[in-house]
Amino acid sequence: NDNKKSGEELVFHERSEMIYKIIVIGDPAVGKTSLLTNFCGDKFQYEYVPTVGVNITKQKVTVRNDMGKDTDIYLMIWDVAGQPQFYMLHRPYFNGADGMILLYDVTRSSSFSNVNNWYSTAVKYGLSGVPRVLIGNKIDLKDEKKIILPMAEHLSQKLNAPFFETSAMTGENVAEMFIKIGELTLLSKLQE
Repeated sequence: NDNKKSGEELVFHERSEMIYKIIVIGDPAVGKTSLLTNFCGDKFQYEYVPTVGVNITKQKVTVRNDMGKDTDIYLMIWDVAGQPQFYMLHRPYFNGADGMILLYDVTRSSSFSNVNNWYSTAVKYGLSGVPRVLIGNKIDLKDEKKIILPMAEHLSQKLNAPFFETSAMTGENVAEMFIKIGELTLLSKLQE
């Protein structure tokens, strides 16, 4: 009968995977790959190898939907190469992004200043309305910290991006930050 059929459709709809493309952008060596490694469960690597092209990681996160109900979504996290020689390759990485993580290193002022350039590039590729978070990474290096909270909070307001300070080394705020971008992305999609 008809009731049974509509019930099956509802179950199918509930189970369909929600997959969102999230791009991680920022200067070289700000900790993009390390944050991903920390969050996605691989052993944290101490040696640093500049990313070639892009790494794509699929990660399930549980977020709150617009009804306040826990929902599983998948983030396809694109680690965009921050090396200048890869600038020409960036368009495909930005295309179709559902959310973005703007990342800087709290010990390097230049990486903080460049967040504006990275955001401008994203806007140029049509991502001005996309949910975003601003992340100051490497807070475990307390003695070397150059970017003070008021500076970061000011930029956070300017970019309309929730702000987190993280450490890929200790894991501080790493999961929270990924859950936040997941929630913002899901909510923006539900409003479309």
